[in-house]
Amino acid sequence: MRRIALYGTVFGLLLSASHAWAQKGGGGGGTSVRGAPAPPGAPRNSSAQFTLKRGEVGGQAGITGRARARAGDCAGALVAFDEALRTTVEPTLYRDRGLCHEKLDHRYPAIDDYRAYLVARPDAPDGDQIRERLQRLEGTEPTERGTDDGDTPKDDGASASGAASLSMGGGGASASASSRGASSKRSNVIGPSRDGDTRSYDDYAADEKRADDAEQSPLREGTGWIFGAFVHVPRYFFAEGGTSDMAYGLGATIRYSVSSSFTFLTEIGYAGQGESGRTTAAGGVLALGGGEIRIPITKYAGDQFVLGGGLGYERYTVAGTRIGANFWSARFRGGFRHVFGPSVAVELLADGGPVLVTSDLDRVESTVAGVIGGSFAVTAAF
Repeated sequence: MRRIALYGTVFGLLLSASHAWAQKGGGGGGTSVRGAPAPPGAPRNSSAQFTLKRGEVGGQAGITGRARARAGDCAGALVAFDEALRTTVEPTLYRDRGLCHEKLDHRYPAIDDYRAYLVARPDAPDGDQIRERLQRLEGTEPTERGTDDGDTPKDDGASASGAASLSMGGGGASASASSRGASSKRSNVIGPSRDGDTRSYDDYAADEKRADDAEQSPLREGTGWIFGAFVHVPRYFFAEGGTSDMAYGLGATIRYSVSSSFTFLTEIGYAGQGESGRTTAAGGVLALGGGEIRIPITKYAGDQFVLGGGLGYERYTVAGTRIGANFWSARFRGGFRHVFGPSVAVELLADGGPVLVTSDLDRVESTVAGVIGGSFAVTAAF
């Protein structure tokens, strides 16, 4: 009996020691359990899991998951994505994990991940494509999925031209007959896009970068200052059936984008008319204040229709007589703009409108005329 009592005492001491060791996080070298004190030197309320930079989405685990997915190892990628999602709520990780679940025929986990992604980013650049995938999985959209032999599902990326088609189940992947002869690059394919072309995770990452650039660029969808130079040429004034000599204008433009579609603009420069050096030539200050609407015609607003207008003033003084006239105008403009990268653009517009002309000579009455011409500008965003 004494021996049994001794064993019981020793066993109780061991349990107490094990409990104390677990509460200290495994002696300081392991991971502390939930609710246990943080290791010495650690911040009381660490938020490290929420401070990952956008460029390293999901940390190393996210990078590993995408690398495995690109290599065709979706089963291995799921393990890495699960680990990444324990320390971050980055929506793209749900999307990427959902793509792998779909490839592995894990219907309901894929549905959950796609829903999580679309809830977090309803306006994502690839939102339409993910919604289509979700609808197919939910059975709310007709699908052309079939089977090769009755139990192997066909991939949506298959085409009559012999594009790669991957059938994945369990932890491996087997290529269908249509993928024979496809290039090794097809192993990086995750799924089909809306237009039938295939896309990799790298394509998604590039889209995210372009979307971010567009959101931050005042020339595309962002807000901020825009500076540039303009040339108005050719220009013609007309009144009572007559047309002036060719006129022109040049100077600087300062603009501020207040939303994804509207920009305030100003112009300051020099306006001239006639051949420089002749006594009949005239010229002086040019100014304009107004606004414009940007209408994107390509993704991320790389190409745009521009509609705008404002109130302008131009002063012309005749070189030979030094007699001056004031031109008060309501100018309207419209045309095309192309944005190179996030911060440089060129635009080609038609510009014109009604003009009220007043002379320095009291005996000359004010007249109403018009102006029409072209405008070219180069701008940069900051």
